[in-house]
Amino acid sequence: MSAAPQHGRRRAEPVRPVSRREARKASHTDAKVAGPAKRMAIVAVAGALLAGGGLAQAATNNATASLASASLVSGGTQASAAPSAISAPTDVAIDFSRIQVSSTKAAKATSQSLSGAADAVTPVATPPAAKAAAPAPTKAAAPVLVDDPAAAQQYAAGQLAAHGWGADQMSCLTQLWNRESSWLTSAENASSGAYGIAQSLPAEKMAVAGADYRTNYKTQINWGLGYIEGRYGSPCGAWGHSNSVGWY
Repeated sequence: MSAAPQHGRRRAEPVRPVSRREARKASHTDAKVAGPAKRMAIVAVAGALLAGGGLAQAATNNATASLASASLVSGGTQASAAPSAISAPTDVAIDFSRIQVSSTKAAKATSQSLSGAADAVTPVATPPAAKAAAPAPTKAAAPVLVDDPAAAQQYAAGQLAAHGWGADQMSCLTQLWNRESSWLTSAENASSGAYGIAQSLPAEKMAVAGADYRTNYKTQINWGLGYIEGRYGSPCGAWGHSNSVGWY
């Protein structure tokens, strides 16, 4: 049989005081319950922090990529766009440190000034190159004296016809110049100074026949035959005169 329900305000039960032993036991129980909960709370907070850091890093990367993409797009746009022309008055002069940028008129004036200064410079005359020293004149070789009586007589025999004489005149000529010089080109009379095969006096008379009259028997014979023709008519006429007076 159930108890009859009670109506009206329930009377408050009196509060029983808690002993120290019961308090310590309750505190220990609460600690046991709170320990795992506290650790779980710490793990949850750490996980939240790590998740928040990853999201922040991803957001940063996305922001960087967006900025780089925007920069590339902006750069491509700027590169493809043609630079606008910059105009300035023609008489503008801009001065920088140690650099002067002037207008076209000023540049022309400066160029004309420099050109005038260059024209005013007196060019330095280049000294003429020293002439090469002329080679020393080569001295002509001294003529060789030829004393060859046989060759001289052979040459004389070949010249008789040029003066209109026959071969019979050679005998008289041979005897005449044997007496005078023995047909030696270098023959010289010590007392009179007569020289050569024909004994020219002085020797310089033979220069009309050639400058080598002192060394060349041909030159001496050419002169002697001309002298005989002009003075005695023939070698035999000269030989007869020599036999008559001792000289010709």
